[in-house]
Amino acid sequence: MSLVKKRQQQMLQSSTEKQPVLTASPVAKAVAESIELNRPKVMAEFDLFKVAIESDLAQLKKISDISDKQEYKAKAITDNEYMAYLNRYKNSDANHPNSVVTWLVIWLVDLGRWNVAIDYLPMLIEQEQRLPKVFKTEDWPTFFIDQLYDEGAKHLAKGRDAIEKSQVMKLFNYMTAHFEQQGWVVNEVVGGKLFAMAAKLEQATFNYGNAYGYCNKATALNDKAGVKKLAKELAKIIGKETDI
Repeated sequence: MSLVKKRQQQMLQSSTEKQPVLTASPVAKAVAESIELNRPKVMAEFDLFKVAIESDLAQLKKISDISDKQEYKAKAITDNEYMAYLNRYKNSDANHPNSVVTWLVIWLVDLGRWNVAIDYLPMLIEQEQRLPKVFKTEDWPTFFIDQLYDEGAKHLAKGRDAIEKSQVMKLFNYMTAHFEQQGWVVNEVVGGKLFAMAAKLEQATFNYGNAYGYCNKATALNDKAGVKKLAKELAKIIGKETDI
């Protein structure tokens, strides 16, 4: 039985047990009852899953091997039905600081489940959810860009077939489009590395026009993005004049 389900049973049992006689004043009783009656269901559910995620985080601290950590996260996501909770929260009108949601999205990125994790990025930004304090990164666009850059570099090192098979370019297309459409404000180095890696991936798969465009954007964001030479080479290939 998962920790969440055990906790649910404990809460149910606790609510049905005989409660001690209250000695508080009638006014205090009324206030307490009002708070309890008006407590949103979404917060009660959050409290439940917060217990579970904190327990899992404590267990993860005891594991040193990275692959074992990954295995634990994958199993916990299934056993504790975290994805169901994540989807319920996203599809509800709830908007509150939610450490469960933030940790789950981070885990999804860690596990390479990019297509799932990236769906929650707009919500995280809109709700101004904060990354856990253990991260030096303070904003979600920077976190995703840093992690995606490493993902892109991994496939780039393996060559064209690996890039196309992984479909990592779709993730970069998504991120670069949202970067411009949403007007993300990030450090110039971070913004430049996003478009620079996109350029290198496009070049590796012979999409020279796209690669050239990404080179120009990367250099505009950060003059030291490291793709000026590539931009000049691409300009010759596609018959463009460039002043980079």
